[in-house]
Order: sequence, then C-alpha cells, then structure tokens
Amino acid sequence: MRNLLLLFISLCTLSVANAQKVVSSFKEAEGTAYSMQSLDARYKSAIHEDSTQAVFTGQAQQQHITAYRQLLQNLGRYLVQNKFSWDKPTRCFNRFYFNQDGSIDYYLFNFQDVDAQKLAEFQRLMTQFIQSNKIAMQAPVKFSQCSPVVYKD
Repeated sequence: MRNLLLLFISLCTLSVANAQKVVSSFKEAEGTAYSMQSLDARYKSAIHEDSTQAVFTGQAQQQHITAYRQLLQNLGRYLVQNKFSWDKPTRCFNRFYFNQDGSIDYYLFNFQDVDAQKLAEFQRLMTQFIQSNKIAMQAPVKFSQCSPVVYKD
C-alpha cells in the first residue's frame, strides 16, 4: 500500500511539474492553475447549445463528435494493449482540453467507485496516452470537450 501511495504521489508531482499534458482528478485540480474553472476560462467549448459559444457548428460539429468518439475508442484499445482491466463497467465524467492542433493538454476526470490502485494505474496510462494521441480535429482556438463515459473491458 505504501508503494502504491508513493507511485500515486510521484505521478501527481510529475503532472504538476509539467505545465502541459496533465492528467488529474477534478478534486486534485481544485485550487490549481489547471482547475476546471481556470481551464474553462482559457479553452472554448467545442460544442455548445448556443452556437455563438461553440468552436464547432454545423457539419464541423458532427465531425467533432465522430473524432471524439474515435479518441475514446483509441483510449480503450490503448488500455487493453497495456493489459488494463476495469473488471466491471466503470462510470466516469471526463473533460479533455485540446490545443488548436488537436493534441491533448489536460485531461480531468471524476470516477465513481474506483479503488486507489486501479485509479493510479489508469492515471499512469492516461498520462502516457495523451503524450502522443490527439483528436482528429483542429481549430483556430484551444477547445474543450466533456462527457460522461462508461469504461468497459
């Protein structure tokens, strides 16, 4: 348990030390430069019910939805390739913050009922995943996308 705690602390420290490419829970991010409120002020919503507030509208909105689904499917494959197992359907609310080129700057999450060891391993793998994966969309501004998701094996 102590080793797990040290691993978790080192992952958090690594994420904080790196100004970009942060993976964090919403709770851990509170009060930091990468809290949801801070990031929302710097990243425009990819899709919004008020089209004047959205980065993508019309046909681009549908393309974004398709690209976002593909990103989540790629993440699922990445987790399987790295022998990560959820053991049961696992609910999460997540928020991605993308650079203009579609690369992932920040990923915030809120899981329901996940043990500390599984959470630490997911966070480690997600930190690796966002280093080289991106959404297949580009925009003139930084943008964000949130959604509930159920992760399954």
